[in-house]
Amino acid sequence: MRKYIFLILLLCNVVYAEDIKSIINRALKENPKLKAIENELNSYKEKEIFVSSFEDPVLNFSINDIQIFYKPFSRTLEPMQTINLGFSQKIPWLKKLDVKKEIVKKLYDERFYYLQDIKQKIIYSIYKNSFRYWEIVEKLKIIKEYEKVAKHLIDFSNTLYSVGKVSQADVFNAEVFYSNLKEKEERLLKRKRAVLSSLIYYTSFNVQDVKINPVKPYELTGLENFKSIALQKNPEIKMYEEKVKKKDKELKLAKLDYNPDFKFFANYSYRQGFRDYVSFGVSFNIPMWKKYRQDRKVIETSLLKSKEEKMYKDIVNKVNSQLEESFYNANSYYESYKIFDKFLLMQTQKVYESVISEYEVGTKNIFDVLKALNQILDVKMRLIELTANFNISYKNIERLTGEIK
Repeated sequence: MRKYIFLILLLCNVVYAEDIKSIINRALKENPKLKAIENELNSYKEKEIFVSSFEDPVLNFSINDIQIFYKPFSRTLEPMQTINLGFSQKIPWLKKLDVKKEIVKKLYDERFYYLQDIKQKIIYSIYKNSFRYWEIVEKLKIIKEYEKVAKHLIDFSNTLYSVGKVSQADVFNAEVFYSNLKEKEERLLKRKRAVLSSLIYYTSFNVQDVKINPVKPYELTGLENFKSIALQKNPEIKMYEEKVKKKDKELKLAKLDYNPDFKFFANYSYRQGFRDYVSFGVSFNIPMWKKYRQDRKVIETSLLKSKEEKMYKDIVNKVNSQLEESFYNANSYYESYKIFDKFLLMQTQKVYESVISEYEVGTKNIFDVLKALNQILDVKMRLIELTANFNISYKNIERLTGEIK
């Protein structure tokens, strides 16, 4: 029985690598910031109905009297003594309600693209941290591999030292090399924990491991095409487009304020001993002070619209600049990767094999061996870094074009 309990506990503690796509899908469902913005969007659907409706009508009750403290409800003293029941309804210039509704729609569209922009940034951040996680894991594999090589080198140096072919300093230097590898391993493990902590922030749940397959670096083309796609799909650009459209609607509403709003009213007056009567009519505002009110509102809204138009141009320039930077970075990583992969990796491997052979017969010292080992280790580490950096740059291009998934 104890054996079964132990096996169950062991299985419960096994950590499975979660696929990057499932991590992203779960993060988009659970992220509290996204949920907050979605609630905000739902509120605009209600606001759209609210702003396009008339204000509540007003009922009023009043008494006209000259002897309020003596028989206040007696209407027999004077014909002007009345009990009044009134009703009024404010009706704005009808186009105003339509424009207010359009403004809320544009506000909804603006916040919708803001939501998409946040989603794109979260997805990119998850990819970025996942590629960094992959980089660390791959480097740890290399470190582990060369720790075995270092141990073998220590044993081999001890053997050579025992027969007088090398000095004790060679053994010491081999041990220092092994210690340096252990130090690098410890630093990578700390970075690994930091990256996982960052992933937890962006995903809103505990990520223990990530399964991701980066692509091998390749040459990118079509920078202008990327810019064209970004202009059409980048959510931050689209958000500022909607800001401009919203200000255009607000300017239209400001100009409609030159037209009056109407207030229709009707009153029924009761007179005891006299004939009752009804009064009704309409009141409306006159834009007498338009120079100080309506004109200023139009000027203010026009300036704010101009500001949003300039912000839109600035965002387009910013996105294009970031696209160029990521595009050229990705190609730079590819060019470096090509050199390291097709030339340096093979050369350093050959040098190492040659040096270790000469060390075995005593024609090379430990410093030559360690130099060759460090060279091949640096090349392999650099290949991993370049692969991660290329993939991060490409994902940033996808984010800027609005196509990251």
